[in-house]
Amino acid sequence: MKRILIVCNMDPNSNPRPSRMINWLKDDYELEVVGTRRLNMKGVPSYVLGPVPSWSDGQGFFSRAKRVVLRNYNLLAEKFEEVNASRLGDTQAVAKELAQKDYDLIISHDLVLLPLVFKIKGAKTRVMLDAREYYPQHFNDRWLWRRLKRPVNEYLCQAYLPRCDKLITVSDGLASQYQRVYGVTFEVIMSLPVRWDIQPVPPQADQIRLIHHGAAGRSRKIETMLQMMDYVDERFTLDLMMVSRDDKYWKKIVSLANKRKNVRIVPPVPMQEIVPLTNQYDIGLFLVPPTNFNLQYTLPNKLFEFIQARLAVAIGPSVEMSRIVRKYDCGVISKDFEPRSLANELNRLTPEKIIKLKQNSHQAAKELNAEVNAKRIREIVLGLTEV
Repeated sequence: MKRILIVCNMDPNSNPRPSRMINWLKDDYELEVVGTRRLNMKGVPSYVLGPVPSWSDGQGFFSRAKRVVLRNYNLLAEKFEEVNASRLGDTQAVAKELAQKDYDLIISHDLVLLPLVFKIKGAKTRVMLDAREYYPQHFNDRWLWRRLKRPVNEYLCQAYLPRCDKLITVSDGLASQYQRVYGVTFEVIMSLPVRWDIQPVPPQADQIRLIHHGAAGRSRKIETMLQMMDYVDERFTLDLMMVSRDDKYWKKIVSLANKRKNVRIVPPVPMQEIVPLTNQYDIGLFLVPPTNFNLQYTLPNKLFEFIQARLAVAIGPSVEMSRIVRKYDCGVISKDFEPRSLANELNRLTPEKIIKLKQNSHQAAKELNAEVNAKRIREIVLGLTEV
Protein backbone atom coordinates (compact mmCIF):
# COMPACT_ATOMS: atom_id res chain seq x y z
CA MET A 1 0.00 0.00 0.00
CA LYS A 2 1.31 3.45 -0.95
CA ARG A 3 2.30 5.74 1.93
CA ILE A 4 1.05 9.35 2.09
CA LEU A 5 1.79 12.14 4.57
CA ILE A 6 -0.62 15.10 4.90
CA VAL A 7 0.84 18.17 6.65
CA CYS A 8 -1.06 21.28 7.73
CA ASN A 9 -0.31 24.23 9.99
CA MET A 10 -3.77 23.96 11.57
CA ASP A 11 -6.09 21.54 13.36
CA PRO A 12 -6.66 18.66 10.89
CA ASN A 13 -9.85 17.68 12.71
CA SER A 14 -11.73 20.88 11.95
CA ASN A 15 -10.17 22.66 8.98
CA PRO A 16 -12.30 21.76 5.94
CA ARG A 17 -9.81 21.05 3.16
CA PRO A 18 -7.30 18.83 5.00
CA SER A 19 -10.10 17.14 6.96
CA ARG A 20 -11.96 16.16 3.79
CA MET A 21 -8.80 15.01 2.04
CA ILE A 22 -7.91 12.79 5.00
CA ASN A 23 -11.32 11.14 4.82
CA TRP A 24 -11.08 10.60 1.05
CA LEU A 25 -7.67 8.92 1.20
CA LYS A 26 -7.53 7.06 4.54
CA ASP A 27 -9.07 3.79 3.29
CA ASP A 28 -6.90 3.37 0.20
CA TYR A 29 -3.49 4.49 1.45
CA GLU A 30 -1.21 4.15 4.46
CA LEU A 31 -1.93 7.65 5.68
CA GLU A 32 -0.21 9.78 8.33
CA VAL A 33 -0.96 13.37 9.36
CA VAL A 34 0.97 16.32 10.80
CA GLY A 35 -0.92 19.27 12.30
CA THR A 36 -1.12 21.69 15.20
CA ARG A 37 -3.27 19.13 17.05
CA ARG A 38 -3.37 15.36 17.04
CA LEU A 39 -5.84 13.82 14.62
CA ASN A 40 -8.79 12.13 16.34
CA MET A 41 -9.17 9.30 13.85
CA LYS A 42 -8.60 5.64 14.62
CA GLY A 43 -6.03 3.97 12.41
CA VAL A 44 -4.40 7.18 11.16
CA PRO A 45 -1.16 8.04 13.01
CA SER A 46 -0.59 11.74 13.60
CA TYR A 47 2.15 14.08 14.77
CA VAL A 48 1.94 17.50 16.40
CA LEU A 49 4.03 20.48 15.39
CA GLY A 50 5.91 22.03 18.28
CA PRO A 51 4.21 25.10 19.81
CA VAL A 52 5.25 28.52 18.58
CA PRO A 53 6.93 30.51 21.40
CA SER A 54 4.73 33.39 22.55
CA TRP A 55 4.99 36.38 24.87
CA SER A 56 3.02 34.50 27.50
CA ASP A 57 5.05 31.28 27.49
CA GLY A 58 6.73 31.97 30.80
CA GLN A 59 10.12 32.92 29.41
CA GLY A 60 11.87 36.02 30.66
CA PHE A 61 11.57 39.37 28.95
CA PHE A 62 15.13 39.31 27.62
CA SER A 63 14.71 35.83 26.14
CA ARG A 64 11.58 36.92 24.33
CA ALA A 65 13.17 40.18 23.18
CA LYS A 66 16.20 38.27 21.91
CA ARG A 67 13.94 36.12 19.72
CA VAL A 68 12.29 39.19 18.22
CA VAL A 69 15.64 40.91 17.56
CA LEU A 70 17.02 37.76 15.92
CA ARG A 71 13.95 37.39 13.74
CA ASN A 72 14.14 41.01 12.61
CA TYR A 73 17.86 40.64 11.91
CA ASN A 74 17.21 37.55 9.79
CA LEU A 75 14.47 39.41 7.94
CA LEU A 76 16.75 42.34 7.14
CA ALA A 77 19.49 39.92 6.10
CA GLU A 78 16.96 38.12 3.87
CA LYS A 79 17.49 34.88 5.76
CA PHE A 80 13.92 33.90 4.98
CA GLU A 81 14.29 30.20 5.79
CA GLU A 82 15.32 31.09 9.34
CA VAL A 83 12.47 33.60 9.72
CA ASN A 84 9.91 31.09 8.49
CA ALA A 85 11.23 28.35 10.76
CA SER A 86 11.07 30.67 13.80
CA ARG A 87 7.35 31.22 13.21
CA LEU A 88 6.58 27.52 13.09
CA GLY A 89 8.02 26.63 16.46
CA ASP A 90 10.04 23.45 16.92
CA THR A 91 9.74 21.23 13.83
CA GLN A 92 13.10 19.53 14.20
CA ALA A 93 11.83 16.55 16.17
CA VAL A 94 9.00 15.88 13.72
CA ALA A 95 11.30 16.34 10.72
CA LYS A 96 13.91 13.96 12.13
CA GLU A 97 11.34 11.23 12.82
CA LEU A 98 9.47 11.52 9.53
CA ALA A 99 12.60 11.77 7.41
CA GLN A 100 13.28 8.13 8.31
CA LYS A 101 10.10 7.06 6.52
CA ASP A 102 9.76 6.52 2.81
CA TYR A 103 6.63 8.38 1.70
CA ASP A 104 5.33 8.07 -1.83
CA LEU A 105 3.53 11.41 -1.60
CA ILE A 106 3.48 14.38 0.78
CA ILE A 107 0.51 16.76 0.57
CA SER A 108 1.02 20.18 2.17
CA HIS A 109 -1.90 22.44 2.97
CA ASP A 110 0.33 25.41 3.81
CA LEU A 111 3.05 27.25 1.95
CA VAL A 112 5.02 27.78 5.18
CA LEU A 113 5.44 24.03 5.64
CA LEU A 114 7.13 23.42 2.28
CA PRO A 115 10.66 23.77 3.74
CA LEU A 116 9.74 21.05 6.25
CA VAL A 117 8.23 18.92 3.49
CA PHE A 118 11.39 19.05 1.40
CA LYS A 119 13.47 18.06 4.42
CA ILE A 120 11.27 15.00 4.91
CA LYS A 121 10.86 13.85 1.32
CA GLY A 122 12.91 11.04 -0.11
CA ALA A 123 14.39 10.80 -3.59
CA LYS A 124 11.19 9.31 -5.06
CA THR A 125 8.66 11.22 -2.94
CA ARG A 126 6.24 13.42 -4.88
CA VAL A 127 4.93 16.69 -3.38
CA MET A 128 1.56 18.37 -3.79
CA LEU A 129 0.61 21.80 -2.41
CA ASP A 130 -2.98 22.84 -1.73
CA ALA A 131 -2.83 26.66 -1.68
CA ARG A 132 -5.99 28.07 -0.16
CA GLU A 133 -4.77 31.65 -0.62
CA TYR A 134 -2.52 33.73 -2.83
CA TYR A 135 0.13 33.86 -0.12
CA PRO A 136 2.29 36.79 -1.32
CA GLN A 137 -0.71 39.09 -0.84
CA HIS A 138 -2.56 37.22 1.89
CA PHE A 139 -3.11 40.22 4.20
CA ASN A 140 -1.75 42.94 1.98
CA ASP A 141 -4.13 45.45 3.58
CA ARG A 142 -2.03 45.38 6.78
CA TRP A 143 1.23 47.35 6.75
CA LEU A 144 2.88 45.22 9.43
CA TRP A 145 2.09 42.04 7.50
CA ARG A 146 3.54 43.60 4.35
CA ARG A 147 6.70 44.46 6.26
CA LEU A 148 7.21 41.22 8.17
CA LYS A 149 5.57 38.38 6.25
CA ARG A 150 5.18 39.29 2.59
CA PRO A 151 8.94 39.01 1.81
CA VAL A 152 9.04 35.55 3.38
CA ASN A 153 5.99 34.34 1.44
CA GLU A 154 7.38 35.73 -1.81
CA TYR A 155 10.63 33.88 -1.17
CA LEU A 156 8.84 30.60 -0.37
CA CYS A 157 6.76 30.82 -3.56
CA GLN A 158 9.80 31.51 -5.71
CA ALA A 159 11.93 28.83 -4.07
CA TYR A 160 9.44 25.99 -3.64
CA LEU A 161 6.49 26.23 -6.04
CA PRO A 162 8.54 25.10 -9.06
CA ARG A 163 9.77 22.09 -7.07
CA CYS A 164 6.26 20.76 -6.37
CA ASP A 165 4.88 17.98 -8.56
CA LYS A 166 1.26 19.17 -8.31
CA LEU A 167 -0.32 22.49 -7.32
CA ILE A 168 -3.98 23.07 -6.58
CA THR A 169 -5.89 26.13 -5.36
CA VAL A 170 -9.45 27.29 -4.74
CA SER A 171 -10.32 29.75 -7.51
CA ASP A 172 -9.45 30.81 -11.04
CA GLY A 173 -8.31 34.26 -9.88
CA LEU A 174 -5.67 32.82 -7.57
CA ALA A 175 -4.52 30.29 -10.16
CA SER A 176 -4.12 33.02 -12.77
CA GLN A 177 -2.07 35.20 -10.42
CA TYR A 178 0.30 32.36 -9.53
CA GLN A 179 0.75 31.62 -13.24
CA ARG A 180 1.39 35.27 -14.08
CA VAL A 181 3.90 35.95 -11.29
CA TYR A 182 5.65 32.60 -10.80
CA GLY A 183 5.04 30.80 -14.09
CA VAL A 184 3.51 27.74 -12.40
CA THR A 185 0.24 25.98 -13.21
CA PHE A 186 -2.39 25.41 -10.54
CA GLU A 187 -5.48 23.26 -10.96
CA VAL A 188 -8.62 24.71 -9.39
CA ILE A 189 -10.39 22.50 -6.84
CA MET A 190 -13.21 24.54 -5.28
CA SER A 191 -13.96 24.18 -1.56
CA LEU A 192 -17.13 22.13 -1.83
CA PRO A 193 -18.92 20.70 1.24
CA VAL A 194 -20.29 17.24 1.89
CA ARG A 195 -23.55 16.54 0.07
CA TRP A 196 -26.72 16.61 2.18
CA ASP A 197 -30.07 15.10 1.21
CA ILE A 198 -32.28 17.92 2.46
CA GLN A 199 -35.00 20.16 1.03
CA PRO A 200 -35.39 23.96 0.85
CA VAL A 201 -37.52 25.37 3.67
CA PRO A 202 -40.19 27.84 2.43
CA PRO A 203 -39.75 31.34 3.94
CA GLN A 204 -42.34 33.09 6.06
CA ALA A 205 -43.76 36.14 4.33
CA ASP A 206 -43.21 38.43 7.32
CA GLN A 207 -39.85 37.06 8.53
CA ILE A 208 -36.87 36.50 6.26
CA ARG A 209 -33.93 35.01 8.14
CA LEU A 210 -30.37 35.87 7.08
CA ILE A 211 -27.32 33.95 8.28
CA HIS A 212 -23.60 34.70 8.10
CA HIS A 213 -21.06 32.26 9.52
CA GLY A 214 -17.29 31.97 9.55
CA ALA A 215 -14.23 33.64 11.06
CA ALA A 216 -14.54 37.21 12.32
CA GLY A 217 -11.49 38.52 10.48
CA ARG A 218 -10.77 42.23 10.61
CA SER A 219 -9.93 42.34 6.88
CA ARG A 220 -13.42 41.06 6.04
CA LYS A 221 -15.05 44.13 7.58
CA ILE A 222 -17.97 42.27 9.13
CA GLU A 223 -19.36 45.64 10.20
CA THR A 224 -20.40 46.23 6.58
CA MET A 225 -23.08 43.53 6.91
CA LEU A 226 -24.26 44.99 10.20
CA GLN A 227 -24.56 48.43 8.62
CA MET A 228 -26.59 46.86 5.82
CA MET A 229 -29.18 45.79 8.38
CA ASP A 230 -29.97 49.49 8.98
CA TYR A 231 -31.43 49.70 5.46
CA VAL A 232 -33.44 46.47 5.09
CA ASP A 233 -37.16 46.42 5.76
CA GLU A 234 -38.76 44.97 8.88
CA ARG A 235 -39.01 41.45 7.44
CA PHE A 236 -35.28 40.79 7.72
CA THR A 237 -33.21 39.52 10.64
CA LEU A 238 -29.54 38.51 10.69
CA ASP A 239 -27.83 35.86 12.79
CA LEU A 240 -24.04 35.94 13.09
CA MET A 241 -22.52 32.53 13.83
CA MET A 242 -18.83 33.31 14.05
CA VAL A 243 -15.50 32.29 15.50
CA SER A 244 -13.36 35.09 16.93
CA ARG A 245 -9.80 35.49 15.61
CA ASP A 246 -9.17 38.92 17.12
CA ASP A 247 -10.65 39.62 20.56
CA LYS A 248 -10.57 43.41 20.19
CA TYR A 249 -12.25 43.31 16.80
CA TRP A 250 -14.79 40.75 17.97
CA LYS A 251 -15.82 43.01 20.86
CA LYS A 252 -16.47 45.74 18.31
CA ILE A 253 -18.69 43.43 16.25
CA VAL A 254 -20.62 42.29 19.32
CA SER A 255 -21.15 45.91 20.34
CA LEU A 256 -22.44 46.83 16.88
CA ALA A 257 -24.74 43.80 16.83
CA ASN A 258 -26.18 44.59 20.26
CA LYS A 259 -27.18 48.06 19.04
CA ARG A 260 -29.44 46.56 16.39
CA LYS A 261 -32.75 44.85 17.10
CA ASN A 262 -32.62 42.86 13.88
CA VAL A 263 -29.18 41.30 14.56
CA ARG A 264 -28.14 38.67 17.07
CA ILE A 265 -25.07 36.58 17.85
CA VAL A 266 -25.56 32.79 17.89
CA PRO A 267 -23.00 30.19 19.05
CA PRO A 268 -20.88 28.46 16.39
CA VAL A 269 -21.29 24.75 15.70
CA PRO A 270 -18.80 22.11 14.47
CA MET A 271 -18.05 22.12 10.75
CA GLN A 272 -20.15 18.99 10.16
CA GLU A 273 -23.27 20.64 11.60
CA ILE A 274 -23.21 23.91 9.64
CA VAL A 275 -25.27 22.79 6.64
CA PRO A 276 -28.16 21.04 8.47
CA LEU A 277 -28.40 23.86 11.03
CA THR A 278 -28.44 26.67 8.48
CA ASN A 279 -31.05 24.89 6.35
CA GLN A 280 -33.69 26.54 8.58
CA TYR A 281 -32.63 30.00 7.33
CA ASP A 282 -33.64 31.72 4.10
CA ILE A 283 -30.61 33.64 2.83
CA GLY A 284 -26.87 33.19 3.25
CA LEU A 285 -25.18 36.61 3.47
CA PHE A 286 -21.58 37.46 2.58
CA LEU A 287 -20.85 41.10 1.80
CA VAL A 288 -17.07 41.41 1.93
CA PRO A 289 -15.25 44.42 0.43
CA PRO A 290 -12.08 43.53 -1.54
CA THR A 291 -9.68 44.90 1.08
CA ASN A 292 -6.92 42.60 -0.16
CA PHE A 293 -6.16 40.40 -3.17
CA ASN A 294 -7.48 37.20 -1.63
CA LEU A 295 -10.79 38.79 -0.71
CA GLN A 296 -11.06 40.27 -4.19
CA TYR A 297 -10.97 36.74 -5.62
CA THR A 298 -12.45 34.85 -2.67
CA LEU A 299 -14.46 31.71 -3.32
CA PRO A 300 -15.06 30.58 0.26
CA ASN A 301 -16.41 27.44 1.89
CA LYS A 302 -19.40 29.38 3.16
CA LEU A 303 -20.77 30.18 -0.31
CA PHE A 304 -21.02 26.49 -1.12
CA GLU A 305 -22.33 25.72 2.38
CA PHE A 306 -25.10 28.28 1.80
CA ILE A 307 -25.99 26.51 -1.45
CA GLN A 308 -25.76 23.05 0.12
CA ALA A 309 -28.08 24.27 2.89
CA ARG A 310 -30.55 25.18 0.11
CA LEU A 311 -30.45 28.90 0.88
CA ALA A 312 -30.74 31.86 -1.41
CA VAL A 313 -27.48 33.82 -1.49
CA ALA A 314 -26.87 37.57 -1.04
CA ILE A 315 -23.40 38.87 -1.93
CA GLY A 316 -21.50 41.89 -3.17
CA PRO A 317 -19.97 41.91 -6.67
CA SER A 318 -17.06 39.65 -5.69
CA VAL A 319 -15.57 38.26 -8.91
CA GLU A 320 -15.51 34.53 -8.22
CA MET A 321 -18.67 34.31 -6.10
CA SER A 322 -20.66 36.34 -8.62
CA ARG A 323 -19.75 33.85 -11.34
CA ILE A 324 -21.20 30.98 -9.31
CA VAL A 325 -24.34 32.85 -8.25
CA ARG A 326 -25.09 33.94 -11.82
CA LYS A 327 -24.40 30.51 -13.27
CA TYR A 328 -26.92 28.83 -10.98
CA ASP A 329 -29.25 31.85 -10.52
CA CYS A 330 -29.33 31.20 -6.79
CA GLY A 331 -29.10 34.68 -5.28
CA VAL A 332 -28.79 38.45 -5.55
CA ILE A 333 -25.67 40.51 -6.20
CA SER A 334 -25.34 44.19 -5.31
CA LYS A 335 -23.87 46.68 -7.78
CA ASP A 336 -21.13 47.66 -5.32
CA PHE A 337 -19.96 46.91 -1.78
CA GLU A 338 -21.93 49.67 -0.07
CA PRO A 339 -24.33 48.39 2.62
CA ARG A 340 -27.34 50.21 1.15
CA SER A 341 -26.82 48.64 -2.29
CA LEU A 342 -27.25 45.06 -1.10
CA ALA A 343 -30.09 46.12 1.22
CA ASN A 344 -31.93 47.48 -1.82
CA GLU A 345 -31.57 44.13 -3.59
CA LEU A 346 -32.91 42.30 -0.55
CA ASN A 347 -35.85 44.65 -0.12
CA ARG A 348 -37.01 43.86 -3.65
CA LEU A 349 -37.24 40.14 -2.91
CA THR A 350 -40.70 38.60 -2.62
CA PRO A 351 -41.36 35.28 -0.85
CA GLU A 352 -42.00 33.73 -4.26
CA LYS A 353 -38.63 34.92 -5.56
CA ILE A 354 -36.84 33.63 -2.46
CA ILE A 355 -38.46 30.22 -2.92
CA LYS A 356 -37.30 30.16 -6.54
CA LEU A 357 -33.72 31.06 -5.56
CA LYS A 358 -33.71 28.37 -2.87
CA GLN A 359 -34.97 25.82 -5.38
CA ASN A 360 -32.14 26.81 -7.72
CA SER A 361 -29.67 26.26 -4.88
CA HIS A 362 -31.30 22.87 -4.37
CA GLN A 363 -30.45 21.94 -7.95
CA ALA A 364 -26.95 23.44 -7.72
CA ALA A 365 -26.25 21.47 -4.51
CA LYS A 366 -26.45 18.23 -6.48
CA GLU A 367 -23.42 19.39 -8.48
CA LEU A 368 -21.52 21.62 -6.04
CA ASN A 369 -20.60 19.04 -3.40
CA ALA A 370 -17.53 17.22 -2.17
CA GLU A 371 -18.24 14.07 -4.17
CA VAL A 372 -16.94 15.91 -7.23
CA ASN A 373 -13.76 16.93 -5.41
CA ALA A 374 -13.23 13.48 -3.90
CA LYS A 375 -13.25 11.87 -7.35
CA ARG A 376 -10.73 14.36 -8.73
CA ILE A 377 -8.40 14.25 -5.71
CA ARG A 378 -8.31 10.45 -5.88
CA GLU A 379 -7.41 10.67 -9.58
CA ILE A 380 -4.61 13.17 -8.87
CA VAL A 381 -3.20 11.15 -5.97
CA LEU A 382 -3.32 7.93 -7.97
CA GLY A 383 -1.39 9.61 -10.77
CA LEU A 384 1.25 10.94 -8.39
CA THR A 385 1.74 7.68 -6.47
CA GLU A 386 1.82 5.36 -9.50
CA VAL A 387 4.76 7.19 -11.12
